[in-house]
Amino acid sequence: MQGVSKNKLSELQMIITRMPLEVFCVTALPEFGVRWKELSKAVRNARLPMQPASVARVLCRHVSKALTIDEIEDIVARLRLKLVATQPRMWHVIRLWEKTTEEPVTVTMRAVPGRITQALRKSKKTMRPEVQTVLLGDMLYLSIQLVSEHRSGSALYVATPPGEPVALVSSVNTVGLIKATVEGLGYKSYEIADLHGRDIQSLLRINDRAWNANADHLAEIPEYAPTPVITDTGIDYTYKAYDENYVENILGPNPPKITDLTIKTSKSFFDRSRLDKNINMTIQIKTEDLAKSLKSWVSKGAIAPTSDLIKIFHELKSNKISYTRDDD
Repeated sequence: MQGVSKNKLSELQMIITRMPLEVFCVTALPEFGVRWKELSKAVRNARLPMQPASVARVLCRHVSKALTIDEIEDIVARLRLKLVATQPRMWHVIRLWEKTTEEPVTVTMRAVPGRITQALRKSKKTMRPEVQTVLLGDMLYLSIQLVSEHRSGSALYVATPPGEPVALVSSVNTVGLIKATVEGLGYKSYEIADLHGRDIQSLLRINDRAWNANADHLAEIPEYAPTPVITDTGIDYTYKAYDENYVENILGPNPPKITDLTIKTSKSFFDRSRLDKNINMTIQIKTEDLAKSLKSWVSKGAIAPTSDLIKIFHELKSNKISYTRDDD
């Protein structure tokens, strides 16, 4: 028991150390019933620098004396999930189908852990399901893991807007855990959307236009008709300013953030008299922010404002797409 207690305290200290202080104060500190004024005073009295590692050290010293091992384990499980929710990570979108209940969202949220546990006990009788949930903002986060006395399975992390037929999962390979989660959320089946990224709101906006604040923004790409533009330094006859504004209008004021894109396409050889065949091509783009990269490429003249890449981003629904030009 002493070994378990030390392990949990070490994990708790590690979790708090990884949290920025502002995030810790909002999401973690309420778990301990301690005010920041008291905690910061204890850190100063210990003559430690005011940083996450110092806060973790002082708080864990207090926790080891004030809480039981069961209470520590519960807090560690919740904070582990909150850390996942507040730090960037790769999420994969799944769409939920065949709703099984019409109950209020609040009822579903309370029932989710029990339903997932029950579903897993049917198929995994030798291991014990551990399910944690936390509501942060308008997103419900879940942690699902199978454990036994001798080993622990990989944890599946899930984020979902309550009541909506969509969820984001940390992995699409843990099929059993995903099926149980889908059942717990009140659906029969799911579909992998081939859409992934680190920004949850961007993924939700790409998956469903209704998540955009300007959902009706440019349903169709406007006609490209370059004209001189008046700028701060005079009149731009090069059309560079027009091109930049044109692309800015297509992508929108706050485009979703995507870091990678794979495009598969087929084009005919430029001289069919020499080779009457289509050439299959795969284009892979990896960047910090695809929308920013597209704007930069247009500004530098690397691609035209009418490039297929702009159209593809405007209609994006997945990180992996097959594209055929309308004139092919």
